[in-house]
Amino acid sequence: MAKPQGTLYVNPNRGDVFGLEATVSVGDVVSARHRATVRIVDYKSMRRAYADLAVRSTEETRVVVNPPGSLSLNASTVAGRARSGFIRVIGEEDLLVIPHLARRDRSSVLYGQPGVGVVKLESNVVLALKILKILKPTVVSYKLGEICE
Repeated sequence: MAKPQGTLYVNPNRGDVFGLEATVSVGDVVSARHRATVRIVDYKSMRRAYADLAVRSTEETRVVVNPPGSLSLNASTVAGRARSGFIRVIGEEDLLVIPHLARRDRSSVLYGQPGVGVVKLESNVVLALKILKILKPTVVSYKLGEICE
């Protein structure tokens, strides 16, 4: 999301932000630097491999497929129902903020605002629907080992 949709945290010294807490963190760098019950990662940052051991977990890990620029039914269902552990995304995890925004249990979500800081949102069904309205619906089918539209 190009424009921050919640509270934007920045370091006044232009450094990295550390130590926030939320129900869910989306993104490898955010998941490595902040505390969250559910961490959604794809082992990439800015489309490059990200190897921080803090996001490589021995905890319960679920694997989902979510093609870049999409919100697959599989990924959104697993992400939206997760209450703890890691979710490893094959594809791109950015839009998996949305299923957590739509939850009614007052959860909070952290995601990175590249080059700026970290955004923290509280679950908000209306905001989730506004974001979904912006996305154009796409039918994506996938087979194990390949992603095709």
